[in-house]
Amino acid sequence: MRTLIITGGSFDREFAASFLAKNSYGYVIAVDNGLSYARELGVFPDMIVGDMDTHGKADIEEYRARGTQIIALEPEKDDTDTERAVREAVGIGSDIDILCATGGRIDHLLASIHNLKIALDAGLNARIIDRGNIIFLRNKSFSLRRAECPKKYISFVAFSGEVTGIILKGFKYPLDGYDLKPGISRCISNELTEDEGTVRFDEGEDRCLIVINSSDVESE
Repeated sequence: MRTLIITGGSFDREFAASFLAKNSYGYVIAVDNGLSYARELGVFPDMIVGDMDTHGKADIEEYRARGTQIIALEPEKDDTDTERAVREAVGIGSDIDILCATGGRIDHLLASIHNLKIALDAGLNARIIDRGNIIFLRNKSFSLRRAECPKKYISFVAFSGEVTGIILKGFKYPLDGYDLKPGISRCISNELTEDEGTVRFDEGEDRCLIVINSSDVESE
């Protein structure tokens, strides 16, 4: 089973509808204003998470009466609504896709990327997806298939500390034992040259990569 989280960032209805037509989910969580997006897409949420400041009480109670689990949060709290939704999805034990997490406030986007680590630490795959990007984390050597990364560019960014011994095979710009330090942009805008590329690095605590499969939306 996979869980879909629709959060409250920018809403690209055309992309979201196209994406959902190609993907199915066993569980859906709407995060605060993401409930409006879900309604517009014709998606019924299994869970609603948020401080509910953008929806009327009657609206929320209607969902509750239809079986939706409601997790109401205080407006002033230590974590974001999206983080709480990710933790709820991790509790279900399923892989996670997050829509509508980009295009708004940069602080929320950065926090959402870091929230992916919650799923990674639980042994689950979690992605942030929009029209031009697929973002996920990896803390172990892995392979990338073109079918899973259909966009032109693949970039690697050190998540929290130096990632040592990076070996890239099947890429336009291969590496053999490179140490990627935070703040360095050498691993931006690589490309697959084969149907599958391999990414190896020294595994260990705090060695984690942000992987971004992206395209130039305006030109492609």
